[in-house]
Amino acid sequence: MNNLKQLGLGMKIYVDDNSDIFPGCASRHYGYQPEDWIYWRTNTALYPPFKQSPILSSFSGAQRPSFLCPLDNNFNDRLALVYPNPPWPPDGYGPYLFSYSLTGYGLDTNNENLGMSSVVDTSGGTPVIYTFKESSVCNPGNKIMLAEQPGSLEHNDSPDKNIPDQAKIVTCGRWTPVGSPVTGPAEPLTVRHSGKADVTFADGHVAPVTSDFGSDAKNSLPSF
Repeated sequence: MNNLKQLGLGMKIYVDDNSDIFPGCASRHYGYQPEDWIYWRTNTALYPPFKQSPILSSFSGAQRPSFLCPLDNNFNDRLALVYPNPPWPPDGYGPYLFSYSLTGYGLDTNNENLGMSSVVDTSGGTPVIYTFKESSVCNPGNKIMLAEQPGSLEHNDSPDKNIPDQAKIVTCGRWTPVGSPVTGPAEPLTVRHSGKADVTFADGHVAPVTSDFGSDAKNSLPSF
């Protein structure tokens, strides 16, 4: 929970320093962008290293351990996962070796950014930035901003290993809570903390929540 408090503070500092605008979603779908909140890609010959991540630049108190839950210590499934292409980019990104992702509904069919992160769309050949502002979040105390996702397909990495984790592991820095043709497949929260996940809400507070809480759009869709 302390990790997520640190990251929530880093996000708040970033947003305050950037005219109320959230950073990019750091997803595979939209590809790497300098505006991404975390530089997670492992091929540093092609992409900036993690230590240059905008959140780290805005808040020196957040370091690499802050992005990884101590119970998220099994990378085997992430290393073995074959990432589909298309629509995702080819190899070169590598696995996502962190526990937390920024909520990102992405663009709808009218190119409206549903939030909670900004989006850079390069599908037309020329980058177009669709910003998302903190002031656009309704009821921030009830909206998940940073989500804790599963890191293993087999179990929840807890000491007793009795609670099975969700069937879809984290693949990038963007969490898509509710599945649709526009936002993509739904991504569950982890259950590694006795059946719950720790999350940071848009007002900065941190709390453990159930996977069912995370799959309810009213708890993450900024416009709700």
